Amino acid sequence: MAEYSEDFNKVRQFVAKVTKFSSQYNSSSWSANTVIGPPRVYPQYGDLHGAWASSDINANQFIEVKYNDKVYVNEINIYETYHAGGTRSVKVRDPSGKWETIYQTKKLECIKKSRIFTPSIQKPNYQVNELRIEVDCTKAGTWVEIDAVELVGTRFNFEVPQMPAQLSGDMGQLVNSDLFSDVQFSVDGRIFHGHKAILVVRSNFFQAMFCDQMRESTTSEPIVLKDVSADAFAIILHFIYTNEIAQNSDCLLLLEIWRVADQFCLEGLKSMTFISLCSTLNVENVVDIYVEAATKLPVIEDLMTAAMQFMRSRMDEIVRQPNFTSLPKDVMVEIIQHMTEKLSLSDSK
Repeated sequence: MAEYSEDFNKVRQFVAKVTKFSSQYNSSSWSANTVIGPPRVYPQYGDLHGAWASSDINANQFIEVKYNDKVYVNEINIYETYHAGGTRSVKVRDPSGKWETIYQTKKLECIKKSRIFTPSIQKPNYQVNELRIEVDCTKAGTWVEIDAVELVGTRFNFEVPQMPAQLSGDMGQLVNSDLFSDVQFSVDGRIFHGHKAILVVRSNFFQAMFCDQMRESTTSEPIVLKDVSADAFAIILHFIYTNEIAQNSDCLLLLEIWRVADQFCLEGLKSMTFISLCSTLNVENVVDIYVEAATKLPVIEDLMTAAMQFMRSRMDEIVRQPNFTSLPKDVMVEIIQHMTEKLSLSDSK
């Protein structure tokens, strides 16, 4: 099962399924399936029950494992609990189904203590949920045992932009200030002050508006902006100057901000609103967020994915929400079917 950290984007997970292996010492205490889930043996060292041991002792042992969630790989942690140092290579299954090597070494070791081995990997630029760990037992001359394999990565391939606190605070003093302001915007009848130089360097949208001989580049009248609310524009203007957004903003307002940020070419703001939305998903708002993300243009596919994953994890509560029926029919059917399958599995245990 995946573990969700305080950073919503980061996921740590242990093996959910073993799909293939070269050999196993037996089908119980040293089987390939012992690598499923968190470590059982570590930090102990020795030929102990609960870690995978191969039956053959040669240079060609391997185990292929699968995880619940696909992620952009940041780190792989291999819990080696007997004759550590025998991991020869690590591979990931690419989108075409082929194995790509992200770590390989010829310098094998025989370390007589347990360790968490974190190889220096070549990070793939696609999402991954299958690994192949290849083991060479020849250096040890006996079993090389693995207790667990942790996959650490991110759901989405972006980073939140940062800005030094002092600079952000200084720039914040200019937000909607008439001090040296050389442009005004009219949004829902409210007037906002701006500074063309700042707007131009922060957004291609405003660069086109003020630098490409558009009518707005020469007018002295407030520029009327449509298709955006005054509340949303206030937050967007604050971000342009400070790289920050207000905490605990209303979810539907954040959805509007994401779409306006897309129009204004503010990728950093899109990332921040997305993370803010994901971190505030709960049983009461997730349906509304999914519907809003799915039914208005542009569709926010990453947010739909995050909301769907949340609904699947809390489906017994979601189906009892009054707004559950506002979901598209195919989504309701998928959630109900998934819940039925889970109940069937529970009954069969």
